[in-house]
Amino acid sequence: MSHIFGCKQTPPTPPTTSDEESSGSTSDAEMKKKKGNRAMGKKKYPKAVKYYTKAIKIDPENATYHLNRAIANAALELWKDAEADAANAVELQEDQPSSKGHFQLARARFRRGRCREAREALKMGLARFPTEPALLKLGREIDAAVQALEQRRVQEEEAEQQRLQRSAGPSGAKALTDQARALVTAGNVESALPLLAEARSAARAAGAKREEINAASLQGKVELRLRRWADAVSTWEVVVGMETEEFSMDVAEEREALSNAQNNLGIALKNAQRLDKAGTAFNEAYRLSTNGDDKVATYQAAQILQNASQCLLAQGKAQEARSLSARALEIAQRILGENHASLALANLALARCLRAEGQLRPAVTAYAKTLEIFAQKTSEECLAEIPEVPSRERLDQLQGQVKAELAQLLAIAEQAKANMGSASATSDGAAATGSGGYVEHSPAA
Repeated sequence: MSHIFGCKQTPPTPPTTSDEESSGSTSDAEMKKKKGNRAMGKKKYPKAVKYYTKAIKIDPENATYHLNRAIANAALELWKDAEADAANAVELQEDQPSSKGHFQLARARFRRGRCREAREALKMGLARFPTEPALLKLGREIDAAVQALEQRRVQEEEAEQQRLQRSAGPSGAKALTDQARALVTAGNVESALPLLAEARSAARAAGAKREEINAASLQGKVELRLRRWADAVSTWEVVVGMETEEFSMDVAEEREALSNAQNNLGIALKNAQRLDKAGTAFNEAYRLSTNGDDKVATYQAAQILQNASQCLLAQGKAQEARSLSARALEIAQRILGENHASLALANLALARCLRAEGQLRPAVTAYAKTLEIFAQKTSEECLAEIPEVPSRERLDQLQGQVKAELAQLLAIAEQAKANMGSASATSDGAAATGSGGYVEHSPAA
């Protein structure tokens, strides 16, 4: 029966129950115990527990019945029940102790993660059976687990101490934000979020509002990049609120920062399908970027117009959207020239507006210009000139999307041409309008 001393949770062979203190009588309790033993031999552990329970009800002072049920419960990995039965067995065997009871008690506590209590139970067993191999082996396992727990505790304390040191004041918040930014640059975008949350908390505790704004702004950009629109909305609403309180609109750089925050809030709201509020955010972003003068033309203003046009397009306001897209393209061309990679996005936004209006020929021209600009640039040049496109993967996806949309539009044009002279004189316009579905365009973040 030595195999019952093993420490595996599910023994490879049926645990052998104990016959110690058995009188060998044919009493009802003994019969229940024997039936339990046979069930154990067949690995029918629940049935064994049932028979041992009946035996205990008849003779609750019999330690063997408790010990056997402890072994059956251990086979089922019911460690709490196994512990209770083993504790009863040890108590009832006080005058005639058994190594099996001490082993089962220590093992049950060990499996429940109560290593120190398991060690105490084992200590009692070894005091009475100092050379018992199963107890000695279990003792080594428990010692190793206790040592691992202690090492983990020390590591957690050291980590917490380092965290407190890092986050002690504004310099700590800045360091955390810088670490997060490095992770984002390296492509470990999601890993940056816990650091940014910690940075915001540290800055808030230190009363360093601008450090908190920096951390929250980067968090909002990360959430946009991960397409967590609801989270991004919440974060950018906080950033807009803090910057409105903290920044002066008489300082161009601070006014531009608030404009950028409103723009990003608009992007998050648009993708969260809160289109009316997104339009309000884009309007405020544009007002701030131009300082209320519509004649002021900056690249940031062009980006905001482009994003606002997509919002209008999503609302089915294709004509208004085209007007803003055309204005954004004109500003970008004047500032950056004809072949800057960002002009590809401006042409794409215009192409989609024209397609939604059913203007096939101009839409095809705008799509073709988009692909022409992409073709003139390497992927590295495109990514450098279009910071709102975060990765090569996204760039490839965007270019493939443009080609697919152009191919679809050309097919519609060919079909419309083939239908010329048919009974439906308006099929060209109807086909174009029917295919003008809006396709998501990732704007500047």
